[in-house]
This record gives sequence, C-alpha cells and structure tokens, in this order.
Amino acid sequence: MTRLHPLSIPYRVTQAVLGYVPLVFFAAIASGPAFGGIGIALAALAILVGFVAAVAWQLAYYKRFEYETTPDTFDIHSGVVSRRNREIPYRRVQNVDISRNVVQRALGIAELRIETAGGGETEAILRYVGYEEAKRLQNELRRRKRAESTTATSEGSPADKDELLYAITPEDLAVLAVASFDLRLASFLSVLLSFAGPPVLLELLTDLPISPFLVVGAVIVLVVVVSALLSGASAFLSTYGFRLTRSGDELRYERGLVQRFDGSIPLDKVQLLALRENLLKRLLGYASLAVETAGYAPGQDGSVGSESAVPIADRETTWSIARRIEPFEGIEIVRPPKRARRRYAFRYLLALGVLAGLVYAGTLALGFEMYWYALLIGVPLAPVAAHYKWKSRGYFVGEDHVVTRTGFWNRTTRVVPYYRVQNAIHTQTILQRRWRLASVVIDTAGTGSLVGGDAHAIDLDEEDATDLRETVADRLQTALQKRTREATHERRQRRVDRALPRFEDA
Repeated sequence: MTRLHPLSIPYRVTQAVLGYVPLVFFAAIASGPAFGGIGIALAALAILVGFVAAVAWQLAYYKRFEYETTPDTFDIHSGVVSRRNREIPYRRVQNVDISRNVVQRALGIAELRIETAGGGETEAILRYVGYEEAKRLQNELRRRKRAESTTATSEGSPADKDELLYAITPEDLAVLAVASFDLRLASFLSVLLSFAGPPVLLELLTDLPISPFLVVGAVIVLVVVVSALLSGASAFLSTYGFRLTRSGDELRYERGLVQRFDGSIPLDKVQLLALRENLLKRLLGYASLAVETAGYAPGQDGSVGSESAVPIADRETTWSIARRIEPFEGIEIVRPPKRARRRYAFRYLLALGVLAGLVYAGTLALGFEMYWYALLIGVPLAPVAAHYKWKSRGYFVGEDHVVTRTGFWNRTTRVVPYYRVQNAIHTQTILQRRWRLASVVIDTAGTGSLVGGDAHAIDLDEEDATDLRETVADRLQTALQKRTREATHERRQRRVDRALPRFEDA
C-alpha cells in the first residue's frame, strides 16, 4: 500500500487555513465597535484553534489514505471518520489526468484524477502525490487498461510510441491571444451597473456637460478593450506550452502556464470533430479544432464535453490534424436555398424597425433626442448581413461522414462519423413552414449535445431536409454493420495469433 506525498500535509493545511482566516478576520473587524479588543482576541484564538484542527485532520487523512495497483483493479482506502474502500477495474478507467499549479510544481507534487466510463464525474482524486509518482500511475493505469481491452497480459506489453501531432509555437500563441476576443466578459459590467439602477444612471448621464451618447460610446470602447485584454490573457495562460500527441488509441495533451494540465482524450469516446473559426481567425488564416467526447467532459475550452485538440494553427494544419484523428474526405458544403437568405434579410429589417420604434418612444418619454433615425443606416446593411449568414450555413453528405456548418462571427464546421450518430431529427418551426424550410439535427452521444453542441443543418429545403435525415439513418445502419464485421474479424485474428505459437511448438 502506498500513501500520498508527505508534502501534501502542509499544502492541504495551508489551503484550509487560507479558506477560513479571511472570514474570521473580517468578522473581527465587523465586531470591533461592539466588542473592542475582546473580539480581536477571540478571532486570534479561533485562528489558532482552526490551525491546530486542520493539522490534526490532515495528519489523520494522510495516515488513513492508501492506494495500490492489483492485478485487476486500482484500490483506494480512505476516510478519517468513516472508511471508504474503492476497487476501480482497469477496463473502466477512461482518463487519468494530472494538474499542477505554480506552487505544486515548486513543491514537486501533483493532483491526479481518475475518470471512469459511464459519466463525467471523477471516480477518484489523489491530492497530492509526487509528480514522478503521478506520471508512473498515469502510465501504469493506461497500460493496464490497454492490456484489459486487448485481452493481453499486462506484464511486458510494449508501450505505444508517442506521435507528436501538434505543438503550439510562440507565433501561434500570440495569434491566439489576439483572436480569442470574447465579449461575454462584458456581461460583468451590466451586473455592476444594475446595482446603481436605471434612474440613477439616467440622472448622471443627463447632468453631464457632454453628450450622453459620447459617454456611453466611451464606456463601450473601454469594455471592448478590457474584454479583449482579459480574454487574450486567459487564452495565453491556459494554452501556453500546448502539446498534442497520439499514443495508441488515445490523444494526450499538455497545456497551461500557471495551472499545468496533463490529460488524455480516448479516441473511442470521440463523437465528432468541431473546426472553429471566428471572423478574426478566418481573416488571419487560422482555425481551432475541438473534439466532442462521450461521458468524460472536463471542458478544456469552456464548453461542456468539448476538448481542445488544436487551440490554434493555420487552417491547413488544423484540417490536416483533424483528418489524422478521424479520416474524412474532401468537403463541398451545400448551402440552404436562396429563399432562406431573403428570410434572414426580412428578419433583420423587422428587428431594425422594432428597435428604431423603441428608441423613438424613449425620445418622447425621456425628453431628449436619442437619434433614433441613426438606426436606419442598418437598412442597406441588412441584405449584406443576410447574405453572409446564408453563406456560412450548409451541410455535406460523404461516404463515411456527415458535415454541417453554422455561424458567421464564430463559424463551426462539425464532422460526424455515421457510426457515432444516435439519431437524425427533422425539425420545423412555424416560421420555417411559412418559407417551406426545415432543419436536421444530427444527434450524438456527446455530452455537448446537452447544451446544443450537436451538428445542425439549418434552413434546408423541406424535401432536402427529409432526404438528409433518411440518408443519415440509412448510412448509420450500414456503418454499424461494417464495424460489426470488422470487430468480428479482429477477434478471430487475435484468436489465431494466440493459437499459432502453441501450434508451432507442438
């Protein structure tokens, strides 16, 4: 039986103390007027008692936490008050991930997480073991998992040779920092402004010596700049030193400057590939690649079930790596019918009209000019926006994969192997029926489908949508039959390979 690293005791004690000391400190300050020096003395005593309790608890936790690798399972015995014994079969191990922050790297310790098949929750966490021990356990559990899945003996099996697929360069990292602009950070400003309330803000704006619109414009520019800087810094810190390698039946990645991650993506859990290109990336000739997985979903890039395989690279390299992960043929996107483009233009013009009416009503209600007619500049731009939206949507039906494309500002091309399809769903809203349009959702087992991460072919002709759904359903059955035959052949070949040495010895 093996214990955690001894340095895990002071590290965990420090974490516990830093968690409650600020609360005690602020409570002492708040109670100062009522209790004076007694409140401060009680706070100091509480901190001392808490420190002693944390040390005692972590010592007991360290002595009561043990783990070992057995021939069939990875066993963990833990629990200070109530004992918990876990036996994790190697065949159920899905991911063994390592993470280290700056302090942990300085101490030479790491956190190891074991994920199992059947869900996104962590089965076991080792906080904390030595980094070399974490790497040893990671490689050992992966090796034993492969041995279980191939019915081979775990001893003496050759290690898979790692093949480097991608390593981020300083140039790519700089482009990523620039192209990772995310306006969602601006939502924090609206939360802060909501505390003041609309009446107060309106009074402040109307009392200023300059136009309120100049102030609002300056605030918007400031929010955009701050959001760009924060999103760029976040992308730089989380992606620094990114490396992607392929080892046998899984992809392995390393990333992060402050928090360093070392994990894997099982290829047998990959449901679809998502190639993402926001407008700035497209202008610079870059793209990103993410894979949608089933079950395990750490969410590297912030999307549920979506794991980054290529944070950013030139478009040709990104597509090349995507084809090495899941080989697929050349893609020729079929766009929606042109009446869908007219529909988009009509919607934009309607939205502009409603918005202009609301601003005009605000002018009458508030008593100062809000330049509602400035919104009419968008009228000639509506057909242009409709065209680019139409141009950014479509689908492609290949021999082994179905492909969908959506989005203009953030264009995403999703590649789905037929054997990963769970269902093809024909949908049609009331407004789509008016334009004789329909959409098809290509549903997979990926966890990202819970938040709309499935492949969508949007606003197709009604008949084309029906044909696409039927084609995907038919090719799904064909692909499943083909994989069944291949699996049967592989099992027979393995039996022959195992029997051949015995036959030669006889």
